[in-house]
Amino acid sequence: MPPKLPKQLAYVLIFLIPFWLLFFNSPFFHNIKMTLMGTATSSVAVVRWPLLELEKMLSYRKSWEENRRLKSEMRDLKSRAIQLEELARQNGRYEKLVSFRDRRGFNAVMASVIARDPANWNSSLMINRGKSDGIRPGMAVVNADGVVGKVAETAGHVSKVILVNDTGFSVAAVDRRSRESGLVTGSLSGKCRMLYLPENADLEQGDEVITSELSSDFPPGILVGSISRLMPAGDVGGYRAEISPSVEVSRIEEVLVIK
Repeated sequence: MPPKLPKQLAYVLIFLIPFWLLFFNSPFFHNIKMTLMGTATSSVAVVRWPLLELEKMLSYRKSWEENRRLKSEMRDLKSRAIQLEELARQNGRYEKLVSFRDRRGFNAVMASVIARDPANWNSSLMINRGKSDGIRPGMAVVNADGVVGKVAETAGHVSKVILVNDTGFSVAAVDRRSRESGLVTGSLSGKCRMLYLPENADLEQGDEVITSELSSDFPPGILVGSISRLMPAGDVGGYRAEISPSVEVSRIEEVLVIK
């Protein structure tokens, strides 16, 4: 029966054999060493693969949540930017109206458009000023571009305004260049007409038409529009002029009501 090796010798061999295999330069042992190292590396890779996949999933989840957070912040910033841009535009329109009012010396109330009639979108609108603000039917409504229309009806804090191209609108007007005068009314075409012009009226395409001293509702000199064409007035004789309003009625947002 072979003698048993002491425990100390066994421990020394366990330590020295791997050390010897690792550093001994014999080709045979080198191959063994490479094989053992390759096997160990493969084993580590197999063990590490689930950990790597778990790390990827955790990283993806974190990135997805970060991406969602950033998208939410971008939407908020975009919304704020739009609000600031709209506020800046509104302030610009207000400044333009105030400057026009002060330059002309009007006693006027500023109002905002709050509604339109779906059946007559470009013929009338509602503003946020009414009887409580001293607004009365027949008062002139303008903006910095010219004549907007007239107040037709009023209530406590709202009023209905018929626009310059509405068939119920009319104002005494004059050709700014030739001083030919007539009556400007709205029409079904969306433009205006200047009526009661003599056959020899001195009017030209492109002439500006402004409110006249004869107007009982509007101060004189406010731009109504420009002449787009001349035509015979028909059975009543004389001529009439088609006028393109100076105000884009579909884009009105704020107005001045002249008292």
